[in-house]
Amino acid sequence: MNRPFSALHARTFCHATEDLEKVRTALENTVGQHELRISKIDGHHGNPITILETSLEDMNAIDAFFRKIERADFDKILSSLNSRMDEGCNLFIRIDKQAAFKGDIRLGRNDDVVFIRIHVRSFPAKLEIASPTVRDHLQGIRDESG
Repeated sequence: MNRPFSALHARTFCHATEDLEKVRTALENTVGQHELRISKIDGHHGNPITILETSLEDMNAIDAFFRKIERADFDKILSSLNSRMDEGCNLFIRIDKQAAFKGDIRLGRNDDVVFIRIHVRSFPAKLEIASPTVRDHLQGIRDESG
């Protein structure tokens, strides 16, 4: 299958203490410059939160996201693939927002992240069918990167 992903959705939050342009830069460094949807909500304690979201359907853009991930973290994604996927054939990755602002795309280990959800094409839509497809595709990206 040469198009294993149908869409990538990226979302991050900008808290009142953060600079919106820096958060935008972190998101764009992670997935590239695409049309952003910006919305505002109130946090649990009434604090303002801005949500930045974008979606990609272009396979080349989705692959470009994977090529940006540091090699060690790329390997972690491959080794933990089954725990990163749900029964709806979605792959979940959390990217460190502070590192992404600096252009360093690596896995996030806290809640200050860019949330990535990638829908995997699979027929029938079953994890046991989708997971090997994703693994093969990602190994191909890793192998071409050297």
